[in-house]
Amino acid sequence: MNIYALAACAGRGEAATTQQRDEMRALVRSLTNPTAAPARDERLNGTWELVYESSGFPFRSSPFFWAVGKLLGENADFFYGAHEHQTSMFGGGCGTCLQKISEGALESDCIVKASLGVPLLGFAPLFSGYGSVITKGTTRVLDDDTIAMPLGSLSTTVRQDDANVLPALNFLNGTTVPVGDVMGRIADGESEVTMRITYLDEDMRVSELEDGTQLVYRRRVA
Repeated sequence: MNIYALAACAGRGEAATTQQRDEMRALVRSLTNPTAAPARDERLNGTWELVYESSGFPFRSSPFFWAVGKLLGENADFFYGAHEHQTSMFGGGCGTCLQKISEGALESDCIVKASLGVPLLGFAPLFSGYGSVITKGTTRVLDDDTIAMPLGSLSTTVRQDDANVLPALNFLNGTTVPVGDVMGRIADGESEVTMRITYLDEDMRVSELEDGTQLVYRRRVA
């Protein structure tokens, strides 16, 4: 089974069994990187869609959650689990996750479907809507296979893609939160999060976060 097929069977990692996770690790480990310095290679630029995330939380494609992981350390998994539970209630969840990479910048665009219902009174939501959570920041090449993002450069914008569902909340549409400033109050604003590129070709990229989490992306062609 190839990487894309296994990723699809495992629901991008969210529904992966222990055996599937082991198989994916073995497949990724068997890859021979054809790119000598992926962090400096022009093929890194473009739009990439997440197809697999090894910890089962696809929203970790966003550098916002890289920063959260860095700040919370060993307590980060509790936060990821709580976030997953909150967004998945009543049929909500994380949709398409894109990374748009250009020279000196990275932008993450994750679609989130949120639903609201009354627990114990039924499983159908009272209403549901979806939108995009867009986090971006500046990048620099740390070494041949690693890029770094300063925490202080991060900002997050909320885009309400179906504004007709909750028109009362339309004022939030396009709101940008300087999360880098907030995180700078908690930690050193000059602190960085990093992403290592372990494989890069014309179609596929494999990246690794600081805690060893692997993310597999497929290039999206317009």
